[in-house]
Amino acid sequence: MTNPFNLDLRARAELLTYLVVSHFVARQTTGEWLSPDHVVESTKIWFATNGRGTDVIGRVMLASRGRRIAEQLALITPVSFGPSQLSAMFCENLRLDFRSPIAQNVYQHCLTELVGSR
Repeated sequence: MTNPFNLDLRARAELLTYLVVSHFVARQTTGEWLSPDHVVESTKIWFATNGRGTDVIGRVMLASRGRRIAEQLALITPVSFGPSQLSAMFCENLRLDFRSPIAQNVYQHCLTELVGSR
């Protein structure tokens, strides 16, 4: 299978982590997972913030995995975000702070998922 991405594995894992965390934040604040429109918006924010890009198929493939991974993680690790956890997970410009243990955990899970699906 050819790789439709022009993002390296690390960048794909970071984007996927951003989307999974965004799903958790939405679920915590609204009780619902992100809508498809919000997933598209979150993906655009990540690309704008990180100065990266990939083709449409690559974006859709990653974005479609985000909710499934969030649902899997919610089953094995109940994640709740209070104001302090939320502020600790993000830096300026809505970038994830990978010093956060929650962000690190989600990133590792996303990375494992991507490596396992090759």
